[in-house]
Amino acid sequence: DIFAGMDFMLRGCGRSIKHCEYFYLTKGRDLGFNAVMGFFSKISSGTGEQILTRQMFRLSQVLPLPESLSFHYAHAGYYMTQAFISLSMPITVSTWLLVLVAGCEDSFQAYMNCPTATAGESMAVVLSAWCSWVLLFFLFGQAMPLFMQMWME
Repeated sequence: DIFAGMDFMLRGCGRSIKHCEYFYLTKGRDLGFNAVMGFFSKISSGTGEQILTRQMFRLSQVLPLPESLSFHYAHAGYYMTQAFISLSMPITVSTWLLVLVAGCEDSFQAYMNCPTATAGESMAVVLSAWCSWVLLFFLFGQAMPLFMQMWME
């Protein structure tokens, strides 16, 4: 239970928990899309409820930064990352479509070196410049908790 682990971290006084992993072999079941989505929604709603608890608040105040980052990345941060990844593509495509549909050919030529640039070429230049540093920031943000956890071990 996650709450028992959080309470132990708060009241453990430096002791550690031994973790034993067991392989659980049972009969295979045919899982459809709805069954898998039901399971993931159950897990993610439990994580959302976990964020609201007093133990999570107290634990975030007590843990040092590397442990706090790895704890966040393993629990609520995973779902936030998946939400940001899922939203990034529709936002990029809708922004691109708005620029292309708006017919702003004249306004983009004022910002480009080449006076014959189309809106598509201008949008490609803007997105490539913007996504280059955002991609590096995103990759750094994704890899930092992993590196901190490896550094702690």
